[in-house]
Amino acid sequence: MADTKEQILDAAESLFAEHGIGAVPLRRIIAEAGVNAAAIHYHFGSKEELVRAVFRRRFDPINRARVELLNQAEQSAVEGQPALAAVLYAMVAPPFLLDPAVQYRRLAGRLFTERSGYMELIFNDLFREVEQRFNEALAKALPDLPNKERSWRTFMAMGSMIFILREQEWIGKASGGICVVEDADSTIERLVQFMEAGLKAPVPAASSESVTDEEIIPFERRSI
Repeated sequence: MADTKEQILDAAESLFAEHGIGAVPLRRIIAEAGVNAAAIHYHFGSKEELVRAVFRRRFDPINRARVELLNQAEQSAVEGQPALAAVLYAMVAPPFLLDPAVQYRRLAGRLFTERSGYMELIFNDLFREVEQRFNEALAKALPDLPNKERSWRTFMAMGSMIFILREQEWIGKASGGICVVEDADSTIERLVQFMEAGLKAPVPAASSESVTDEEIIPFERRSI
């Protein structure tokens, strides 16, 4: 039974990463896995639950690693202010180090870009608690940055990470082989430096006013 379940998960993950979640019907997963329809329904019940299981299998360990690294960053905080680079490293490093396969990174990109229907619920289930922890840590690491500006910059920083995860093959080709994402350590270092510089940049005069809590975008309304 366990082998059949893993076969289905492996086949679904490969197809979702290559073609996208919405473009892959159950019948194609059944054919790829070499099982019958009854096996899909026995183990998962529906495509939604299969998609949820595919992402949980990959992202739960990554989120645990993120929280562990974030805990370390907060334990090393000076007067309650963690180092921004350490917080960003906790966010960025696990997806590149725990599962460096191209397929996984494509899958990660799909999760962040295909957000219609039940994918929004799956995304919230996977990241709600982790995102709250990072939002709190970034507020401590950047105590003088207005909430609204920090939210904008966090979205932009995350966008750069998601793009690298999703488009690594294109990046290699477009750069003539100069930018090789498979070199995980250097990719992480560059991303952290880029994100840190953006988050620490001077605040434009028009954005320097503080904002109220009501202006902070709730998790459920976010696009990332």
